[in-house]
Amino acid sequence: MSERRRGLSGPAGTWVTVAGLVLALAVGLGAVAVRQYESRLLAAGQEATATVSDVLRIRQGYNLQVEFTTATGREVSARLDDFPREPQLKIGDRLHIRYDPDRPDVTLWDVRAPLDFTGATIFLVSLAAVLALASAVFFRLTRRRPRARPRTPPA
Repeated sequence: MSERRRGLSGPAGTWVTVAGLVLALAVGLGAVAVRQYESRLLAAGQEATATVSDVLRIRQGYNLQVEFTTATGREVSARLDDFPREPQLKIGDRLHIRYDPDRPDVTLWDVRAPLDFTGATIFLVSLAAVLALASAVFFRLTRRRPRARPRTPPA
């Protein structure tokens, strides 16, 4: 009669390994989605001239409240938090922005600071690789056979 394996060397270990690999795949697909989103924004983004309507103080810095008109004539007031901090802009200053035509009040950026999600993509790819490697190592460690103990001759 064979002994049933218990703990993480049995079926539970297999499920943990599979869950880790599925999570690694999901994170990897997230990295692909981030790159596609960036590509779509760069291709579909439209340019406009915005006017600073307010300087919003936050912690050690500031964000800008800007107003602009979209290509379809829609008046938009939105918070801009992705822009070069120098030189500091004041109320009434004008700057060139790009915006997502589907969500101009949410997704916009200053053209002086190009849109770049490379950091997020590198992080997600690295995380996916670590998860996949950890799952493989976990699987290997939980599948080790116990070493046969040397038999001691009876005394």
